[in-house]
Amino acid sequence: MGLNWHELGASLKKHFNETIEGEHTGTGPGKQDQEEESLAMKFVLEVDMGDTAWEGNAARELGRILRYWGGNLQHYELKPGDGAAVSDSDYREVGSWSITASA
Repeated sequence: MGLNWHELGASLKKHFNETIEGEHTGTGPGKQDQEEESLAMKFVLEVDMGDTAWEGNAARELGRILRYWGGNLQHYELKPGDGAAVSDSDYREVGSWSITASA
């Protein structure tokens, strides 16, 4: 079974947009009416695949990382400054993800 990149990307985009709209525009539940503010942000994922790209298993390792973080992002506010280390299947730190403010 292969990784469906389109579905994963759509899922991350939907979760990200729902979180941003509810948290940062002043339109979320229980918020007072206020002028919408625009907060442009980026989700940045950086993974070092090493010299051998996990001995030819890059698709498997990257798929595992994306599936894990795709499900785990719900535990973060997804605001600038949020982020975490990313580990491979041998629990070696191989990168990080972060939310940054766009210029």
